[in-house]
Amino acid sequence: MNPIIPCLRRIVCLLLPLLAAAWQAAPEPAPDEVDRVLQRLESAHAGIDRFGSPLTYRREYALEGDFETRIGEIALRGTGADREFVIVFDRVIDADGHGTEERRYHVYRDGWWTEVDPGRRRVVARQIQEPGARRDPFELGEGPLPLPIGQRADRVRARFEVSMGETPDEPLFRALEDPLVLHLVPRTGTPAAEDIESIDLLYDRESLLPLGVRVTDDTGDRTTAWLRAPRADLEDDALLSRVEEARALITRAETDPAWSVQSKPLPPPEDAGGETR
Repeated sequence: MNPIIPCLRRIVCLLLPLLAAAWQAAPEPAPDEVDRVLQRLESAHAGIDRFGSPLTYRREYALEGDFETRIGEIALRGTGADREFVIVFDRVIDADGHGTEERRYHVYRDGWWTEVDPGRRRVVARQIQEPGARRDPFELGEGPLPLPIGQRADRVRARFEVSMGETPDEPLFRALEDPLVLHLVPRTGTPAAEDIESIDLLYDRESLLPLGVRVTDDTGDRTTAWLRAPRADLEDDALLSRVEEARALITRAETDPAWSVQSKPLPPPEDAGGETR
């Protein structure tokens, strides 16, 4: 036998345990920039249970070539599944730049999303989550509104392909100076992939508070929100005063026949046989 072969075998036998130990002891790959940003955002937002900001909202319709802008404010309290918040729009501006005082309320609490339209004397309450459910109804890609605050890094990664982005060329964002931008594309098979092409999230680089959101639908329609002066030290009164306005209107609507009130609970669950209970 060639004397070299036993030597090689011996060397291999000696090296294999060393290589295995080195492989097991090898450090985890360093997180990339996106992972670092997601973790920073999660940590920065973990202690925020009061948040508010003046809000400018723009909805652009690709097919019609039209858009609408609304001016108002947003305030929220709580975290995760226990969030409650109110959005109040006080003014609407059409594509010709004509502004009109037109108040709308959007209130979320205990699984119900309620829209109050005083001008049309209409209240529509939609149940979007069962009582006691622990799922955050405003996780990115779920629910009626993506909130760019309090999102878990691993949940974002699981639902989206995430990359560092640039400030979108949107009229509402032209006053922003060098925000931190994340560009999200829904992963195939997730709820967001059904009708969303992408989401852009904009944050202040120092405070990491959200500055804006742009959602692009698969139809080309775009929804853009600019948080003009975000605050994480909102007093309860700032939230409750606007919530009480909405609740007073809801109470009035329940007894005033001139108002229309609609309640839309979740459909009953299906049993194993597919029949509703």
